[in-house]
Amino acid sequence: MKKYLFAFLFIAVLVSSSCNKPKDGSLVIPKNKVWAHRVNTIDELRAKENVFDGMELDIFYSAYQNKLLVCHYEEDTINNLTLDQWFAAIKKPSRHSYWLDMKNLDMNNCATVVGMILPELEKYDLKDNSFIENQNPWILKSVKELGMHTSLWVENFFWNDIDTATWVNKVQKQCEIANPDALSCEWRMYGALTTFFPEKNIFLWHTPASFTPENVELTREMCQNKSVKIVLVDYDEPIDY
Repeated sequence: MKKYLFAFLFIAVLVSSSCNKPKDGSLVIPKNKVWAHRVNTIDELRAKENVFDGMELDIFYSAYQNKLLVCHYEEDTINNLTLDQWFAAIKKPSRHSYWLDMKNLDMNNCATVVGMILPELEKYDLKDNSFIENQNPWILKSVKELGMHTSLWVENFFWNDIDTATWVNKVQKQCEIANPDALSCEWRMYGALTTFFPEKNIFLWHTPASFTPENVELTREMCQNKSVKIVLVDYDEPIDY
């Protein structure tokens, strides 16, 4: 009797685990909103994968090599760390979600790049655990039509001379074009994004910021907002919120 009870419980656990992933193909976002920023080396990956549920990485497309290389600056492509090598180094890739910051994505290489990324994601069952971020709504429209999730990197009016009303109107039009899964920007846009677009998934980066009580409290405050789904940090560990 115990043997059958154990078998039943084991099957129930498997079924329950499989149900955690949405069946409608929507973007999977971990409950823990604090993600690791710029995990661009194998050493960083191994240090962060057991600590964070989500990780952000930067990717360059090398047309010359026809490769996707993990790095933030173009000169670091010399390290020749491919996206495939990066994913292969993760112990359990499907336990995480991924913010893919494509540094040189454009309309000319969009189809090629997505055509290279998708097989990598499907190989590890990560298609719904990952999204591409970009500032161009037309590029994101194409990315979405090609089958990937997206985040629209919106304009930061702390960096540019643009009034609030113009900014809101611009973001609304960009959303109509791209239909992104989320809006993303630097942490100072937290108030504007959550005020004017509370129905959207909001992804923020609170970087670079040291692990001080003030910075931790601000990260915690952003995480407590229901519209905010991700906060990228440079901390070595997540925070409780």
